[in-house]
Amino acid sequence: MRIRTKIVLTILGITLVPWALGGVAAFLIAHERAGGGALDWLLAAVGLLAAALISVVGAAMARSITEPILNLTELAKGISKGGLKQSAIVTSKDEAGQLAEAFNTMVFDLWEANDTLEKKVLARTRELAEKSKEAKDSEDAVLNIAEDLKEEEERLAAEKANAESLANDLMKFKLALDNVSDQIIITDPEGTVVYVNPVIEQATGYAPEEIIGKKSGALWKSPMPAEFYRDLWRIIKEEKEPFTGEMQNRRKNGEVYTAMTTISPVVDRSGKILFFIAVERDITREKETDAAKDEFISLASHQMRTPITVINWYSEMLRDGDAGALTEKQKSYFDEIYAAAQKMNDTIKSFIHILRLETGSVTTNPVPLDLIAAAKAVIQDTRLAIEKKKLRVVETYEQQLPELSIDEELFRVILQNLVSNAVKYSPDGGELEVAIAMAKKGSVVANRVVMEDSALVSVRDTGIGIAEGDKGRIFAKFFRAENAKRLDPNGNGLGLYMTKFMVDLVNGSVWFDSALGKGTTFYLLLPLAGKRV
Repeated sequence: MRIRTKIVLTILGITLVPWALGGVAAFLIAHERAGGGALDWLLAAVGLLAAALISVVGAAMARSITEPILNLTELAKGISKGGLKQSAIVTSKDEAGQLAEAFNTMVFDLWEANDTLEKKVLARTRELAEKSKEAKDSEDAVLNIAEDLKEEEERLAAEKANAESLANDLMKFKLALDNVSDQIIITDPEGTVVYVNPVIEQATGYAPEEIIGKKSGALWKSPMPAEFYRDLWRIIKEEKEPFTGEMQNRRKNGEVYTAMTTISPVVDRSGKILFFIAVERDITREKETDAAKDEFISLASHQMRTPITVINWYSEMLRDGDAGALTEKQKSYFDEIYAAAQKMNDTIKSFIHILRLETGSVTTNPVPLDLIAAAKAVIQDTRLAIEKKKLRVVETYEQQLPELSIDEELFRVILQNLVSNAVKYSPDGGELEVAIAMAKKGSVVANRVVMEDSALVSVRDTGIGIAEGDKGRIFAKFFRAENAKRLDPNGNGLGLYMTKFMVDLVNGSVWFDSALGKGTTFYLLLPLAGKRV
């Protein structure tokens, strides 16, 4: 039945039932008053039943119409709150069923549209997120580039500042080299000159522009033997070590001169030679002067010492009575002559030693030396002076002392000076001690740490001592302390100066410990390894 028919019937039932019931009621009342029979009551009952059925049918029809509509209303409310997955139940094929199907179709289309929209929104959201990330990455990249540019700008600024500083330093360096009195020559690894200072022209006759760009050997014309240059190149190029020594070069005018030359290779971190730096000093005049000094020393040694030796010899013979008996007065005169001649001989020897030391003409000849035997010989040579002052001599020697490789003459002169000083400045009846022992590396001797295994020689006296104010100058040339001058006015102040010079020459060290009026101890430390080259 179509819903339109249901609605009409429902309306008729709802409208006619009250009228029918009212008519039946009115009929019964009238019939009762007229004295009606049982048939009439039956007809009235049937009418009432019919009216009741119509009423029931109308109500059912009304419910069948309203219930789907109410269901759709509830579903519509649920859908408005987001429940798009709901659907209406179709119970009939009438208009209500058709309405429910249309409603379900609409809900499905709405759900599908909403799902599609959500997917599009999600895709768009992801796309926007990716673009946002790309934008953020781009922003970070721009910031990183900006930071890199800033760092690069700072680095370039620092490099520029360093380059300017280096340029200034190089200008200062060049200015310094230009004003050095020695000749400075810089060559590449093959010996081609890249820099010379202006003084080169005064020394060689070549102007700087005549030298730069040329091989150094071609300019100086190599007056030395070929073996010399082979050794030179081996040292500086193969061994990459500095060379220092005398060599002869030739000036522009052909004159040969002698130069003290130092050539040093400059290498990078990998050991590759970058260039050579040569420092050269013309020592031709110095060599000539040294030769004159050597000649003078030789002359003085022979011409001055020979007469003194003769005086000493004849004075000793006359004093001993070889030419006849002498009176006590005559003997005292010859004692004075002999003492003065000895003093002059010692002074001449001192001056000759000083000249040799200061001119570098002393040649050392290290040999294994028995230090104890040498010390005893020195004490024996000083025996007369010791006996004259009645000094008590104490000798303390460590047994099985290893032999030391040292120049014997230098050692004897060093020890002789120390012993002579101890005797000279000790009072009559004093004490002299000479000791020799081993000093191990790391031990402490008189507040000084021993740096390597050495022989330790000490000379102690009980003499006048050294004042605090004089200790700093005790090894100075010609210096004599005031108390020493009062005791011996005729000293020359060369003994300790010469001693220090000789000790340095044999790679030793010398120092002292003294208290005024209580004596002095001199310490001499001689490394067992001998002199290092």
